[in-house]
Amino acid sequence: LSSSRTIPRRLSRLREAVDAQAIEEIVEESPKRKKYVVVGGGWGGWGAAKALCESGIENVDITMIDALPDPTGRTPYLSSTGKPVEAGTRGFWKDYPNINELVSELGLDENEIFTPYTNSSFYSPDGLEATAPVFGEATIDNILGGIPFVGDALKNAVAEASGSDDFPMLPSPLGQVMATIPYFERLPLADRASMVGLLFATIDCLGGDEETKQQYDRMSAHELFLRFKLSERLVEDFIKPTLLVGLFKPPEELSAFVVMELLYYYALAHQDSFDVRWIKNGTVSDSLIAPLAERLMKEENGGLQVLGGCRVKEISLDKGKDGKLHASKLSYLNTRSGEVEDIENIDGIVLALGCQGMQSVVSSSPDLARLPEFSKAASLKGIDVISCRLYFDRRVETRSPANVFSRFEELRGAGGTFFMLDQLQEENLAGLWGKVTVD
Repeated sequence: LSSSRTIPRRLSRLREAVDAQAIEEIVEESPKRKKYVVVGGGWGGWGAAKALCESGIENVDITMIDALPDPTGRTPYLSSTGKPVEAGTRGFWKDYPNINELVSELGLDENEIFTPYTNSSFYSPDGLEATAPVFGEATIDNILGGIPFVGDALKNAVAEASGSDDFPMLPSPLGQVMATIPYFERLPLADRASMVGLLFATIDCLGGDEETKQQYDRMSAHELFLRFKLSERLVEDFIKPTLLVGLFKPPEELSAFVVMELLYYYALAHQDSFDVRWIKNGTVSDSLIAPLAERLMKEENGGLQVLGGCRVKEISLDKGKDGKLHASKLSYLNTRSGEVEDIENIDGIVLALGCQGMQSVVSSSPDLARLPEFSKAASLKGIDVISCRLYFDRRVETRSPANVFSRFEELRGAGGTFFMLDQLQEENLAGLWGKVTVD
């Protein structure tokens, strides 16, 4: 028999054991709160954050990390002189279903967010070369009526056949070829007509089997243009500048298959898919990102937490019970405090980064660098694009607010664009000048 002194001790230990077991059972029954981190506050990052917030996952913490001081778009990004800064001007094409759906979901008025669809002009050292029309507003008269000699006959024949004055919607790229021909300023008619070769190339390439597509992929775009007899002047004056500002490389360095896919899928099925519009007031960030961020940061919509001014230092991986590697911890530098902070017990990380950002994260994360997929991703090379805003002391008139330029010796083979923001944002002149008030 135990002494009277030992009984209370044993009862106390038994109570502790029962309490510990009860606590363990409660913890096991309570669902673990999941943690997901999105690295990068660009379109990819916000798309991933939106998908996570709308996924229906319960008991979840979603965090976005970005180096910008405020990636939500609520705080204007200004230069030292108080003028707004944006990394280039963004065009929004007619066939941007995700953007169009987002605008609708956020309850925004498209006419308040975007400009009307605009023309684009192409310049060379010789001056204005061509103007791309707004295809959706094309009429039989302004397209076919401009073709020398046969324009009137074609115009009357098409109008009679279609029973309408609107220019018919044709498959890509035939629609673009037909609708653009009259808009060249200097290109001879024979060179313009050689654009029809793009139609045959599209049918042969994208309509072929897998082996045919691989043959086009091994061919350069320059070889493609020679094979389908596009004129040298057409390529130099119009197509090459388009590729330089669309894919940032000349035809000699591009796969023919990639170029054909661009020409088809960018235009999808009809010529008006090339029509483009721009932000009407302010920037992409304050017009689209800010209302999206405001919505996602509300608790009932996901409670997204956004950490601006933070740079990822290291991502750590651990082996799970399934034997697979899983992200377990993310360390980041808070540039405001100068402190390195951790997010632990992570269930998933989305790396929504460009080439430079991916290189930085992988090079500082040994666990990632050991994996072939990430080491290959970190070896991808980006293309340098310089963006700047110029402020003039007078208004400069141009035919179109959106413009492409090429063949200037100073560009050393590169292409460029310039946008007349005072034409695109006539109602926002004071905002464009920052602290300066414009009458």
